[in-house]
Amino acid sequence: MLWQRVLTAAIGIPIALLLIYLGGWYLSVLVALLALVGLAEYYRLAAATGARVRPAIGYLIALPITLTPAPYALVPMMLLVWVWAVGELALMLRYAVRAKRLAGIENIDWRNATLLGLLYVPLLFGHANLLRALPGDDVSLAGLAVTIPFGAGVLALVVIACWATDIAAYFVGKAIGRHKLCPKISPGKTVEGAAAGMVAAVLVAATMGRWLGLPLVDGVLLGAILGVAGQLGDLFMSSLKRKAGVKDSGAILPGHGGVLDRFDSLLFNAPIAFYYLNGWLLLSQSFFVVA
Repeated sequence: MLWQRVLTAAIGIPIALLLIYLGGWYLSVLVALLALVGLAEYYRLAAATGARVRPAIGYLIALPITLTPAPYALVPMMLLVWVWAVGELALMLRYAVRAKRLAGIENIDWRNATLLGLLYVPLLFGHANLLRALPGDDVSLAGLAVTIPFGAGVLALVVIACWATDIAAYFVGKAIGRHKLCPKISPGKTVEGAAAGMVAAVLVAATMGRWLGLPLVDGVLLGAILGVAGQLGDLFMSSLKRKAGVKDSGAILPGHGGVLDRFDSLLFNAPIAFYYLNGWLLLSQSFFVVA
């Protein structure tokens, strides 16, 4: 119900922004909790499709990926996980070529099904910590004698862009949506709503980007990328829920469903923003720093 969505957002948004501002262990604990709950939701969805998973193994590997106030320590682990992932996915592709069909999640072995959960939830969630640790000059909050760390501002930009995309896509789609975006995956999404979501992301990123000191063109480009990637993340989760035969990934957030229902856009957008902005820092300030 709409009132539940509004109430949950009214309580959750200020808490989330406060923890983003504080950073350190405060944010890491939040990210770890969200990642573990989201991973549990993923494993339930995967099991519902018939996939064989080993949740306990996933949880043990997930904790060090997300529960750390020193994000730079994550980079070697992320690289190792990605190397493993590339090898495993190459084997899946080889199988697909030989069998002349793609292997659905329900058809892969427990290692790959468990691995995909780690790649999808904690590894992507962990980029929230990396974003918060981005270096840069503190920025002032207009009208108040308060300064915001650059990394906190960047993470807030990404989170708010996700919210703005979802809100604009939902209300514009409801009001004037006529053309279905991807009816086989998510019948309610429309082309008009998707366009509105992208515009909202661009406006947020361009406005907040200028506040953070980013050139306008970077803010617009980042917003456009976030607007597309966030909605792809939403569609990915919708496809998984459809295969599992459920409406929501969970019920922990009243009016929103589960953690993956609420944060599916952020999972795709946090890594994109991190690597995009690290590239911008590399070019403009001649360094690549994540500590």
